[in-house]
Amino acid sequence: MEYWKLVWLFVLAFLFGGYQTEACWEIEKAALFQLKPFFPHFDDVGNSWVEGNCCRWNWVECSTSTGRVTRLFLEYGYDRYNKDIYSARWYFNLSLFFPFKELKSLNLRGNTIAGFIHNQAELQLQSLDIFPSLKTLSLEMFSLKGTIIIQRWQNLTNLKELTLRDLSHTSSIIQNIGTLTSLEDLVIDGCDIDASLNLHGFCELRQLQTLTISNTNWNASLPECFSELTSLKYLDLSSNNFFGNISIFNNLISLEYLDLSSNNFFENIFVFKNLISLEYLDLSSNKFFGDISLLKSLTSLQELRLSNNNIEILSSLAPLFNLSKLQNIYADNNMIYNAETEMHSLDTPTFQLRSITLSCCGDGGSFPQSLNHQHELEHVDLSNINFKGYQFPNWLLENNKKLKELHLANSSLSGHFQLPPTSRRGLLYLDVSNNSLDGNIPNEIGAKLPSLKLLNMSINFFGGIIPISIGGMIFLQFLDLSNNKLSGGIPRHLPMGLVLFDVSNNQLFGDIPSSMENLSLMLTLDLSNNTLFGGIPRWMGKMSNLHELVMANNHFEGPIPMELCNLNYSLQFLDLSANNISGSLPSCFIFSRLTHVYLSRNKLKGPITSFLNSNYLVTLDLSNNHLTGNIPNWIGSLSTLVYLLLDNNHFEGGIPVQLCKLNRLRLIDVSNNNLSGTIPPCLMNSISNDSSHAYYSDYDYNGYIGSFSADVPVEVTMKSISYFYRGRVLTYLSGIDLSCNKLTGEIPLQFQTFRYIIVLNFSHNCLIGPIPPALSDLSRIESLDLSHNHLSGNIPSQLVGLHFLSFFSVAYNNLSGTTPQRTGQFATFEESSYVGNPFLCGEPLPKNCSTDGSSSSMRRNATDEGFLDIKVFYASFVGSYIVMPLCIAIVLYINPYWRQAWFYHVEAATMSCYYFVLDNTLPKRFR
Repeated sequence: MEYWKLVWLFVLAFLFGGYQTEACWEIEKAALFQLKPFFPHFDDVGNSWVEGNCCRWNWVECSTSTGRVTRLFLEYGYDRYNKDIYSARWYFNLSLFFPFKELKSLNLRGNTIAGFIHNQAELQLQSLDIFPSLKTLSLEMFSLKGTIIIQRWQNLTNLKELTLRDLSHTSSIIQNIGTLTSLEDLVIDGCDIDASLNLHGFCELRQLQTLTISNTNWNASLPECFSELTSLKYLDLSSNNFFGNISIFNNLISLEYLDLSSNNFFENIFVFKNLISLEYLDLSSNKFFGDISLLKSLTSLQELRLSNNNIEILSSLAPLFNLSKLQNIYADNNMIYNAETEMHSLDTPTFQLRSITLSCCGDGGSFPQSLNHQHELEHVDLSNINFKGYQFPNWLLENNKKLKELHLANSSLSGHFQLPPTSRRGLLYLDVSNNSLDGNIPNEIGAKLPSLKLLNMSINFFGGIIPISIGGMIFLQFLDLSNNKLSGGIPRHLPMGLVLFDVSNNQLFGDIPSSMENLSLMLTLDLSNNTLFGGIPRWMGKMSNLHELVMANNHFEGPIPMELCNLNYSLQFLDLSANNISGSLPSCFIFSRLTHVYLSRNKLKGPITSFLNSNYLVTLDLSNNHLTGNIPNWIGSLSTLVYLLLDNNHFEGGIPVQLCKLNRLRLIDVSNNNLSGTIPPCLMNSISNDSSHAYYSDYDYNGYIGSFSADVPVEVTMKSISYFYRGRVLTYLSGIDLSCNKLTGEIPLQFQTFRYIIVLNFSHNCLIGPIPPALSDLSRIESLDLSHNHLSGNIPSQLVGLHFLSFFSVAYNNLSGTTPQRTGQFATFEESSYVGNPFLCGEPLPKNCSTDGSSSSMRRNATDEGFLDIKVFYASFVGSYIVMPLCIAIVLYINPYWRQAWFYHVEAATMSCYYFVLDNTLPKRFR
């Protein structure tokens, strides 16, 4: 009977409690209505705070027994008069929270509070006394200008969990954090903290089990009293600027999770050997050192992250074989070494890894055979380790049916690429690039690896044809087979979802299959350096997402199709150089996003009518074509242009002064044209000293292939020889080449802002005047060619101060005087640098500047008075007029016949002159 009474009492209590939850307290409901105007999303459909039981409203939770509000999620408040939800600042009314006597959790995420409302001074002093039961407080993306909402932490005696995320003005809060002695979980993430603030206040929080201080600019040393936080199980100090002695962690033996990544710790990993309860350890991106064997005592470890340190890691991982719970190890960018002779107590590992990444550098010896015992691997990255020509480990694919990613790029692998006997549908990413693998790509690769999203087999020695089965890999997005020896044609069927297709630097031939028309998602198409032929397909204009089109160094011919103009809003990189493309440039080419254009070494003709509005253009290379007309003035509007190459065409007219507006230019080459007129003086000041890069920084494709590089060779004449510069080397090259034109006038005199130029070539023109001494300001110049002009005067002696000059030529001009002193770089220049100047003398020319054997006297006279001695000239002139009449008198005295004839002719000439004057000059009355 007593038993049934208890049952009935329980039922009645349950019903009574259920009844209580049917209606929240009216006083709390009224307070919620007063808060509602500050949170506009409470009026959204389905989320409204309307009449009824407030315990059933969204973002409100109540006690099941008392019906009182226990949790509030008041996120993203705003000023009712401002209407800007995310940026407006509103005033906080603490009195509205008085009714919530049992409030245990308050979330104020995303509120930008300017301060308290008027007449709240008393509440400011009492601060959070209105929350006597509060256990959880979350202030995320919370800002309070002028007044800190939390003034007296000591009143929150029951607070167990505190989250401060993405806050400003938190230094005073942190300074008083030690008063919250009941805290068990504390998260400080992304807050603005005074870098000089110390961490001693945290040492008072002896009940802490979870502590997170991450993503701040806190530059402080960890205090020794941290060793007293013995209750800690979870400690995250990642992404700060912490430093100092971390031996304090030796006492924190209860730690299960420790994250010290992205700080400035410089310690031996020996300090962690006592943390035997650790399940997760992240030391990445610090300056830790020591041998990985020092961590062999951490037998509870499940995940180990050591990337970007100076830790010595044995490639076989033998020191960690006894860590039976280890599942994931990430140790990229450390010091990988090989110790094949080293003996270990365990021959096989006791763990079964899911992920291993050791990508870095160093000599790994033999491929780690310990992986032969792994059957649960999902992610493997052993890139950039020298495995001494080890064959491709196909057993990794055979043993691990769950494998999703396999990265073995640049691992010195050789031999044939082999596939497992059965299909591996789970493999998503396979990268074996930059090895020495040979043979053919297996024909069945599409059937054995049908789920691949990325396949990178570039920079190997694969031959044969591209397997047709690749067309069946319906999930494939990134296919890179470049830099191999593949032959045959491009497969007629390719995966429809391809985003990148790179088969450059192979031996492919044939045309571009029309089936590629359907690859509408394509971003990068690289067919360069093959023997493909035919015309550029018109259907390429339908590839509306195409960002990079590279088809250089093939045998494509015909005009550029007008349909490519449909790519004006997507195309960013265009390389059609070294083909047989003819016709004119389509005038519809505006390409609002285009950054690099390479159309050199083709048969293009007509004027430049394209690229008028390409405001992001960095490189414009139209060299070695048959283009005509003037260099258009609108090129001066391409404000981002760095490299302008128009050489070896048939351009006429002058050099546009508008080029002076291009303040980022580093290289101008208009050589081998028919340009006339003078050199604009401002052009010498337009060359930029900034190292503007010609690299095209594109998408990293989720980090699997890397950025698309604009590693296109650019031909530049330097040291009288044409060189091809590419990649990062090109970014250090700057100069002007105006050679082989019909330019006249003098060389501009100002070079002060042009001092970092590397190449200056004005040769084969009709320039006159002196060589400007200001050329000596070009302190970095390596090649200076002024030959084949009409320059006159002396060679400035200041040029001997150009210490980087390795090529110099003033040959075939009208220069006079002596050659520069043979010191420094000028001691290396031979006769060919000065030949063709008849009035120039001195070494290395065979003509000596001295007439009396004294070279110093000759050099002084030549410098002061020119090449001719004026006194000698006058003396010889007078002497010749004395000697000539004397010689005539002697001859007439000796020979009487000549004397008679002489006087006869003199008399006849005199009479003729007399009558001529008489008849033609004097008036008749004087005759």
